[in-house]
Amino acid sequence: MGGPAFRAAANVPVLTEAFDQLVGAGRWVPREALGSFPIRFPHSVEPDDAGWHVEGSYASEHGPGWWTNVFSRERLLLVLFLFSDVAAEDAPTRIRVGSHVDVPAVLAPYGERGAPPHELGPLVDRASADRPVVLATGRLGDVFVCHPFLVHAAQPHHGRRPRLLGQPGLAPVVPVRLDRAEEESSVLETTIRDALAG
Repeated sequence: MGGPAFRAAANVPVLTEAFDQLVGAGRWVPREALGSFPIRFPHSVEPDDAGWHVEGSYASEHGPGWWTNVFSRERLLLVLFLFSDVAAEDAPTRIRVGSHVDVPAVLAPYGERGAPPHELGPLVDRASADRPVVLATGRLGDVFVCHPFLVHAAQPHHGRRPRLLGQPGLAPVVPVRLDRAEEESSVLETTIRDALAG
């Protein structure tokens, strides 16, 4: 979804300041659009895409789908833009609180190459299974700025009105580095490095 309104929504100062604080000023690409829009309609049939996962971030030469690696290649953040009011019955995204610290250890053995979604999904599900779950509910215009390794899932829509959600990634200008000096590391780099250190 592009155009002036969506570009403006993606670049309001409160968001761009948060991006600077989390991944470093000058280290991310301003968004010109809001990417894919997962839209859920009220329906009695359970969705077939409601498994726990982390968002894929790059198309790999090693196989199909959107892969992920421990450096979160090509995705600095997961950002959820609510373009409708979302109550508990309106299929809000389910989020496992704190799960972003479980994922680096799952990804580390795959190194730079990373892992495909069909392989990674069951592993991050198991690694984060004990985490408490919250729902990404809110009002039209609310935005959730999330760690790219946050384990989350869709769910059935039992409400009465469509749920509209923008779900863009935040692309890097420079890749995430885990060997950067502490004083030069972004919050994102520090959280990944700390999670790997245990």
